[in-house]
Amino acid sequence: MKSSKSIKNKFTDAIVEFSKLGLIFIFIIALSRIYEITSFGLEHGFIASNINSQLMGLFFDITFSFQLLFVLFVLFVLLYLLNKTIAKAIYIIIASLIILSNLSLISYFKLSMIPLGNDLFAYSIDEITHTINASGGSNFMTYLSFVFIVGLFIFLSIMLSKVLLRKGISYIFILLALISILLASKVTPNISNFKKDFNYYLAVNKTQFFFSNVYSHTSKNKNIPTDITKIDNIITTNNWNDFEYVSKEYPLLHVEKTPDVLGAFFNQSKTPPNIVFIIVESLGRAYCGENAYLGSFTPYLDSLMKQSLYWENFLSTGGRTFAVLPSLFGSLPFGEKGFLEMNDKMPAHQSLLKILKKNGYYTRFYYGGDAHFDLMDVFLKKQNIDAIYDNANFGNGYKKLPSSSNGFSWGYGDKEIFKKSFDILKKNNNNPKVDIFLTIAMHSPFLIPEQKSYNDKFEKRMVDIGLKEQDKTERRSYHDKFECILYFDDALKYFMEEYSKRDDFENTIFVITGDHRMPEIPISTQIDRFHVPLVIYSPLLKKGQKFSAISTQFDVTPTILSYLNHNYDIKIPKYTAWLGHGLDTEVSFNKKCSYPLMRNKNELVDYIDGDYFLSNDAVYDIFDNMYIEKAIDNTQQESINAKFQNFITINNYVCKNNKILPDSLR
Repeated sequence: MKSSKSIKNKFTDAIVEFSKLGLIFIFIIALSRIYEITSFGLEHGFIASNINSQLMGLFFDITFSFQLLFVLFVLFVLLYLLNKTIAKAIYIIIASLIILSNLSLISYFKLSMIPLGNDLFAYSIDEITHTINASGGSNFMTYLSFVFIVGLFIFLSIMLSKVLLRKGISYIFILLALISILLASKVTPNISNFKKDFNYYLAVNKTQFFFSNVYSHTSKNKNIPTDITKIDNIITTNNWNDFEYVSKEYPLLHVEKTPDVLGAFFNQSKTPPNIVFIIVESLGRAYCGENAYLGSFTPYLDSLMKQSLYWENFLSTGGRTFAVLPSLFGSLPFGEKGFLEMNDKMPAHQSLLKILKKNGYYTRFYYGGDAHFDLMDVFLKKQNIDAIYDNANFGNGYKKLPSSSNGFSWGYGDKEIFKKSFDILKKNNNNPKVDIFLTIAMHSPFLIPEQKSYNDKFEKRMVDIGLKEQDKTERRSYHDKFECILYFDDALKYFMEEYSKRDDFENTIFVITGDHRMPEIPISTQIDRFHVPLVIYSPLLKKGQKFSAISTQFDVTPTILSYLNHNYDIKIPKYTAWLGHGLDTEVSFNKKCSYPLMRNKNELVDYIDGDYFLSNDAVYDIFDNMYIEKAIDNTQQESINAKFQNFITINNYVCKNNKILPDSLR
C-alpha cells in the first residue's frame, strides 16, 4: 500500500516539477521568436506584413512546444520515478539541444530565406562547409545570442526548481500538452493557407518545419514503387506531342521526332552556327524582364529580349544549380539526389554536347568557381568536353570576387569569366563550337567589385522603373542581391559588345537562362522558385518574338538538335531518351507541358501538368505570368498524382539499373 502511494506521490511530484520546467521552455521558445523577429528585422527591414506573419508564428511556436513537451513528459516521468536528479539533468540537456537547434535553424533561414529541411542530408560535409563559408558564416553577435538564450534556459531551469506551482495548474499544463498532440493537424501551419509562401516560412516554427519535412520525405521514399511492369503508361506524356516508346526495358527510349520550331525564325548560314550558353546563377523572372513582379533589374538583358526569341514563362527543372547541366544539355531524369550526385555511376546517356562533338563541334565550359562543386566536372567529362576553365586554371591577370568576413570568395566574377573566354577565343580553331558559361556573382555572400557604385545604380534603377516608396523600402532590405543582378547585367553587356567585334559573331547563337530563381529574395509561390527567363539571341534571327507558352529546361536540347538537323544536316540519333518534347512557340499563354521539378537534392515533390501544378500534395491552378492559386476543384489530383508516381518509378528504375540507353546507342 505504501509503495503504491509512494509511486502516486512521485508521479504527482513529477507532473509539478515538469510543468515548471515546461513553462520555462515555452518562455525561452517565445524569446527565440522575439530574437527571430528582431534579428530578421535588423537585417532585412521591419516590414509590417513580415512582422504580422512572425507574430502569428508565436502561436505556432507555443503549440509546437506543447507537442514536444508531451513527448518529453513521458520520458521525464519514467526517469523521475527512478531518480529525480537524473530526470531533470537529461531533460535540461535535451531541451537545451532543441533550443540550440531552433536558433541554428532560425539563423539558416535568415541567410537562405527558405527553412532548412531534408535537403541537409543531400549534401556532403565538404559541400555544407563550402556553402556556410560562402554565406559568411555566423557572426560573433549571433553566437553571443545563442549562448545567452540557452544559458538563460539552463539558469532558470536550475534556479526556479524551488518555486511552488499549484497542482491544478500543473494538471492543466499537461492537459494542454495532450490536447496539442490530438489537435496537431489543426494547429500546424499549412503553406496553401498563406497568400505568399514566404509568409508561411516566416510563421512556421523552423524546428517543426525541419522535422515534418524530413518525416514527409522519409515516408514518401518508402512508398516509391519499383515494379515498372505495373505502370499503365510508360511515362508521363504531353497531350500535344506524345512520345512513341519502343522498349519496356529502357522505358524512356522513344523515336526522336522533335519538331523544328526554330528554323522559321532564323536565316540560314553557310556553316553550322556556334552556340554560346550563358547560364546565369539565380536569374529569376521575378526581377528580370517585362512584368517582373519585383521590377526588372536587368535593363540590358531586357533590351536584348526585344531582339530575341524570348520565353517569358520558362521553368528551370531544379531549385538549385545541381539540376541545370543534366536538364539543359541532356534532358535527363534526376536519380535519387540529382543526376550529378551519381558521380561515376551516372547511367549511360546522350547529350547535346556528345552529339555535337560527334558532328565536329569543339566544346568548352567556363566557371569562376570550383567546377567540382556539385560534381559538374564529372558530368562534363562524361560528355567528352574539350576544355574546362575554372578557378584552378584561370591564370594571372584576373580578379576574384571580394571575400566575405571569413575570407571566403566563390571565385572569379561574371565579367572576369567573360574576359577569360576572349583570351581563350583568340586561339580559335575552324570548328564550330559550343561555349558554356555558368556565372557566380548572384550568390551569397553577394559581394561584387565596386559595390558602392552598384548601390547607386540600384537606387537609380528603382526610380527608373517607377517603384513606390514602400516598394523601395522593401527592395532595400535585399539591396546587395539587386546590386549583384545589376553587376551581371553590366557584365553581359560587356560580353555581347566585345563578342560583336569578332568575325564569327554573325554566325553565333546565344542562349541565356537562369539555373533557378534566387531564394534569398523572398519567393512568392512554390513555382516562383523555378520561374526563369529563356532568351535565344543571334544576328541570324529574322526578328524578335516573345512566347508566353510554358516550356522547361528539358525542352532545350531536343529543340536545338532538331533545328541543327533540319537546317544544317547535323546527324542526330534515331532514338533518344529525352524527357523534353521541345520548346513551345505559342505566342499566347499555353500550358501543355507535363514535367517533374526538383526543388533540391532531396525534394522531388513538385509536378506541372497542363493547367495544374502539384506541390507537396496540394494542387494549384496556373494563371498567366505563372501566378498560382490553390485549386478549388481537386478532381484532377488523382490523375496528376498517378503521372507523378509513374515518373518517380521510371526515374528510380532507369538510374539505379543503368537503363536510360542500350549499349547499341551509346
